[in-house]
Formats: sequence, structure tokens, C-alpha cells
Amino acid sequence: MLERRNFLKLAAAAPAAAAAPALAQPARPSCLPGWSSIPSRPASKIEVLYKTKHGQPNGLALASTPGQMWVLDQGAQHWVTLINIKDGSTVREFQADVVGPSGLVQDGNTMWITSTHNSIIVHCDLNGKTIAKYVTPGAGRIYEREDDPPARRSPLKPAWPDMKRGIGPAMTGNVGNNTGKGLPPGQLPLDAEEGSGGTGAHAILVDGDYLIYACPPARQIFTVNKKTWKVKASWPVPGNRTHGMSWGKDRSTIWSSDSNLNCFFRHDAETGNIHERVQLPSDSPVIHGAKLVGDDMYFCDDMGWMARFRI
Repeated sequence: MLERRNFLKLAAAAPAAAAAPALAQPARPSCLPGWSSIPSRPASKIEVLYKTKHGQPNGLALASTPGQMWVLDQGAQHWVTLINIKDGSTVREFQADVVGPSGLVQDGNTMWITSTHNSIIVHCDLNGKTIAKYVTPGAGRIYEREDDPPARRSPLKPAWPDMKRGIGPAMTGNVGNNTGKGLPPGQLPLDAEEGSGGTGAHAILVDGDYLIYACPPARQIFTVNKKTWKVKASWPVPGNRTHGMSWGKDRSTIWSSDSNLNCFFRHDAETGNIHERVQLPSDSPVIHGAKLVGDDMYFCDDMGWMARFRI
């Protein structure tokens, strides 16, 4: 286990993280409380625990067996690894038919995976065999706002420096205003016949007949019926990079996170109203997948590390 002092050594040796975003939100959807009105508290001490099996962990999901968790890797091989939470040791793993995935959830003897970089939600068995593929309501190109926080970069060095990074056959220039065409922001060539790509969902949860997932292009959290694929509800979120989500200690609350705002939000599970914000320190790992285990919030940084803090 990496102690806090070792984490600080790693952080000092790595490129400096982007500055923490200013705690200001001059313009947000009117249904959200003002930034300053959200009760806030600092996160407790963050521990970097261990390396993940693969180098780009992006999603976490609790398994049906206590003490075990699924780790979804966004690398080109798209591994889904079942681990023992206490030490990160591998129980078993499989590969899924996804592109640049970000979230997963076990649903009985099956699993739902958000295949972010082709905007598909994949339903598969627990060995990776695809059962069905679905469109992602809310998918599209992530747009930029004038008041967006800067993108955070991890203060950690790659856990596996010799491992090639990348997410496989994903479209390039499909996020934000850089269309990859060498043109001014947001601009496409004159012969363009369609918009320049986009992405889909990040974190995903299951609630009976419904799936609940974060969709950064829409800046919302959606609830969709698994049978009819109709949207039941959607909530706006404060930031531009909603990532890991977790149920609270009961089904009355949901924790969402934002990688760039570097914090967790506790929502009312019925209304989406935000009850509080837990702010991580500016030198913390970047939040990707996240799951509450007992009193601890586990989260992975896509440099290949698992971390946690008492929430």
C-alpha cells in the first residue's frame, strides 16, 4: 500500500496539476442552487492504495460478492477486471466490445457498460458476451462554456509507464471546440456534411427497471427505462466533466463527481437536488470511476491508481 508520504513524493515528481478551479459559477441552470449556497466541506485525508491491473482505469462497480469490485479500463483492450477491494488483487477478468468506455454496473447476472466514444450503452453477460446495444439519450459533442473550469491533469505518474496508452479506434477531435480540422474553434470544413462526432455516457447505476447515468455532452444525469428506453427524468449537473457516481448508504441519495471541479456532490435520488459538496484538495488524484464502500469513497485515477477517502 502506498502511504500518504509516498503519494506526495509521486506527486512532487510528476508534472504539476492544473490549478484548482475558482469556486465561482456565474451562470448555471436556474434549477440548480447557486454555487455559494451549496453546503461544502473538505474531503478527509486521501490515500493512494495500489496500482490497478491495467493502466487506464475509468469506471468502478460493486460486485455481488462482498469485498469485490469491477474495474473498467479505458485502454485499447477494454479489460473489465474483478478485484479484491482490500489489495487490488485480480479475481478474474474479461474484455468487452466497447470503445473508450467510462462506466459499468453489475445487474444480476449481467452488466451494463457505457461505451463512451461511440455513444453506445452495451448490455453483456459477466464474461463480456454482448446481449444488446443501445443508443445513449443525451449523447453528442461536449460543448464549451465561458465559465467552465480548466481541465485537471493527474499529479501522479503512470503506474505502468511501459504500457501503451490510448483507447483504440475512437474518433479524434470529437470533444469540445477543437474539431481536429486545423480550423478556428468549433469550425468545420466547408464541404462538411455532418457534425464532428461526439461522445456518450460516463458513470452508470441500476435501479430496478431503470438505468441512471451521467452524460457529459448534455451536462445532465439521465434515468432511462431498460425496457422501453424512454427517459423518465434528467437532472442538470454543475460541471462539465461528471464522472464516477455511487449510491449513498441507502437509495435515497446518489453521489456524483466532477473531475474538473475536483469534488463530489450528494444528490437527492428522486429530485436530483444537491445537498452538499465535498471538495478534494488541489493535489489529489483526478476522479474517474468512484464507488462508496462502507464509509470510504474509492476512486480511480486513469494513470493506473486506486485511491480512497473517508466521506
